[in-house]
Amino acid sequence: MNFAKKRLLLALALFAVVPMVLAACGGETVTVVETVVVVEQVKGDTVVETVIVTEKGDTVIQEVKGDTVVETVVVEKEVKVKGDTVTVKGDTVIVTATAVPVATIAPDEIIVAPVTKTPAGTVVVATGGDNLGAENGRGANQASDGYKNIGIAETMFRRSPDDNHLPWIGESFTIATDLSSATIKIQQGIPFQVVDGFDAGNLTAADVAFSMNDHNGATNPESIGGQAGDFAGLWGEWIAVDDETITFDFVAFDGTWQLDYANQSGQAFNVFSEQAFIQKGEDWVADHVVATGPFQIEEWLRDESYTIVNRAGTHWLPELEPKSERVQILSVSEPATRLALLRTGDVDIASIEPKDAAKLDLTTFTQTDAGGSTQVGLFFSGNLWEDTYAGGAHIGETLPVKATFVHDLPWIGSPGKHGDDDLDQAKAIRRALALAIDRDLINESLVAGLGQPVHVMYFSASHPNWDAKWEYAYDPDEAIALIKAQDPDYQKGSAPKDGILGEHAFEISVYAQGGSPMRDEVANAVAGYWADIGLKTFALHFSYQTFRPTVVGRTNTHPWVTGCDKGKESNPWHFPKGLVQTTLTRGGFGCGFESPVILDLYTQMAEAVDVATATAAATTYLDYVYDQNLQPGIVAVPDAFYFNNSKVKSFHMDVAGSSSFNSIWNIEIR
Repeated sequence: MNFAKKRLLLALALFAVVPMVLAACGGETVTVVETVVVVEQVKGDTVVETVIVTEKGDTVIQEVKGDTVVETVVVEKEVKVKGDTVTVKGDTVIVTATAVPVATIAPDEIIVAPVTKTPAGTVVVATGGDNLGAENGRGANQASDGYKNIGIAETMFRRSPDDNHLPWIGESFTIATDLSSATIKIQQGIPFQVVDGFDAGNLTAADVAFSMNDHNGATNPESIGGQAGDFAGLWGEWIAVDDETITFDFVAFDGTWQLDYANQSGQAFNVFSEQAFIQKGEDWVADHVVATGPFQIEEWLRDESYTIVNRAGTHWLPELEPKSERVQILSVSEPATRLALLRTGDVDIASIEPKDAAKLDLTTFTQTDAGGSTQVGLFFSGNLWEDTYAGGAHIGETLPVKATFVHDLPWIGSPGKHGDDDLDQAKAIRRALALAIDRDLINESLVAGLGQPVHVMYFSASHPNWDAKWEYAYDPDEAIALIKAQDPDYQKGSAPKDGILGEHAFEISVYAQGGSPMRDEVANAVAGYWADIGLKTFALHFSYQTFRPTVVGRTNTHPWVTGCDKGKESNPWHFPKGLVQTTLTRGGFGCGFESPVILDLYTQMAEAVDVATATAAATTYLDYVYDQNLQPGIVAVPDAFYFNNSKVKSFHMDVAGSSSFNSIWNIEIR
């Protein structure tokens, strides 16, 4: 078997539990559920493993049909037919044994949409990802950014089909000629939802300013809002001049702010009622959403589901008037469960993984998406190369001691602390780690070949501007040679010295950003590939809520598998990149590394007066992060939803750069 193929299968075995039926001695059938993938397709070739099972001295052979036997795997087992475990000698593995035959589904079976079982007049949607949490009506408390996408809340602008902006709450804006400030005029006559009898009246500029300032980490240091750091790096306090006018000063001008940080397509804020906060109090708004969207929350079950209903009357913006009266959103983290719910008709729409989507009959199901695949890649945290704050209240001040430099970790370059050549050494190590990953095979094995390899995060290899010079070709031999060429003066952890790398081996962990089974699987594969070249590796899986403080505090040293804000294939090439890789967002989210070069290039992209200038700066940024090997990509995963044609007539989503599920008002029932 191909070495990379074998390694990927072993990595996937951490998650996959594949049933095999083995014929035991004496004709008795013993079902062993074992973490071994038996048949895989590699670029059109049939790969077959013959598993030889030794049971109490007798040899039993289970062979899968195919044209080529690539590898024979000898597994010695002591099987207890009536017991619960099977002990595998050598590499100790505990598996489950039962005498009950396993029913299997033919791989070529096509799933035809059933007649749905959902309530009449209600659309039921199964989504994946993180738990839904609780109903939350305050930005500083980390209210869901998704409210503006679902239609519960609204923000300033929307994205047009040609990547420009459309008015929403914001009617128009002007920018000062010196790019120091902006003025926004807002729409008039927008009514807030009436929640539990509380009527906040119509939205004013004061509500917009309150919502931004409450969320912004620069104006509210206690904010844990998802974009607290991003906003702090962009602008200062928003001021309501009168009921329809807002002004603010830029900390760092970004020419696409209205297309991203104040746009439904991007990482915008929700506009909530200031009067709800003043009159009902902080505790009340923490549990009640008072916003202006076309849908209103009817019921919210923490971490389970929520139901939204069309508000009485006609929405103030006719094109957002819901086509369905009631939508229920279910949190279903397991992809196989979402597929099962769609298959049985217990949901009408579901987020389906590519490998499962291949089983759907697309004459009875219809695919819909927000226009772009989600990129999954590696970000090498701990490389903090700026010395002073670039923005915020501490601008120009010296940064505190950088904890990530305490130990000499191979992939972290610490200027001066661990020797003059530490930066170059760490850069070479990061390149070796990037070259050790087979992106094509991960795409084929984990994404059913429906995605595409990503070489540098934030950039699509299918874009006309792409050049092969930015690619990380799979080359484990070169990866090993690069590591062996370094002075092994770095911290090695408990890595053994008797492997491929000898004294150059070191210990490394990779964290999968919580809430995504796909990121979990990719992290396992990456850990497997790194083990392949002789490193001691660990894949870390725990909640993002636990990990986030290390991101905000800039203390994380683990490479992590994430999209890190801009990992969307639908993001235009010229859009500013790198904000969350600078000290501009200190106090909020960051990718884990900071660079003065990125700070300069981000500023060039953000302040560009035309697309050509922004594109040139973005390409220079790409050159830099590729050379430094700071954010090698892995794979782009299609973010698709599928709806049952027997219940849903149509569901068109707007193109979005930061969300895969939006425009719920467009769901139309038959």
